Amino acid sequence: MFVVAHLSDTHFGNDVRDPGDRNAAVLDHLLVMDPRPDVLVVTGDVADHGLPEEYAAARAWLDRWPGPVAVCPGNHDVRAAYVDGLGRSPRSVVEAGGHRFLMLDSLIDAVDGVRVDEGRLGVAQLAWLDRELAASDAPAFVCLHHPPVTIGVPLMDPICLLDGDALAEVIGRHPQVLATLVGHAHTMSATTYAGRPLLIGGGACSTVPLEAEPYPVVWYDGPPSLALHLVDDDGRVTTHWRALPL
Repeated sequence: MFVVAHLSDTHFGNDVRDPGDRNAAVLDHLLVMDPRPDVLVVTGDVADHGLPEEYAAARAWLDRWPGPVAVCPGNHDVRAAYVDGLGRSPRSVVEAGGHRFLMLDSLIDAVDGVRVDEGRLGVAQLAWLDRELAASDAPAFVCLHHPPVTIGVPLMDPICLLDGDALAEVIGRHPQVLATLVGHAHTMSATTYAGRPLLIGGGACSTVPLEAEPYPVVWYDGPPSLALHLVDDDGRVTTHWRALPL
């Protein structure tokens, strides 16, 4: 069985609550698994302000993982600093265990120094994804930061992916796509999208609860979370979420 460790929103450098211990707890949990997951996927907001020192901390954290790593940026990241600090392209294809991870860049650059929280892939990147998926029949995961549909969380729904319908059209043309993996929403959740699972990895740094729940709008005292996606030989994906004690 192929196992994907999926986490998101590490927000290194967060100045409300230092996430270092939380991020360490998540990685420690994965490192003691026996056997370990086959690949580590991080779906964006690696840093909180996009500063070089935040990426230095993130890189040291990622370097602890001994296997394949697939990462993409989120709205809190800064593209140039992300590339320089992590030594990774914001868009990439990562292969692990016969599976392909199409890591997309949904970050919209800041406008006059003001962060843009919505996401967009754009025509050129969607065409790139279409070509990459057409090039191989290997089972694939499409990964990005922003959920391409609303999920019933008022804080996050207005800042989801702006061109989600266009992404769904691309995914719909490629039956080997097993699921779409995203972050951004800081809540462990699942829905369907383009006829496949849409799986939100939760938040390592914090949780955004439902409006009806008796927690703060951004809940920093909630447990750090992650997802483990198990892929059967027939391509069926089973997800186990974990909320970890601190």
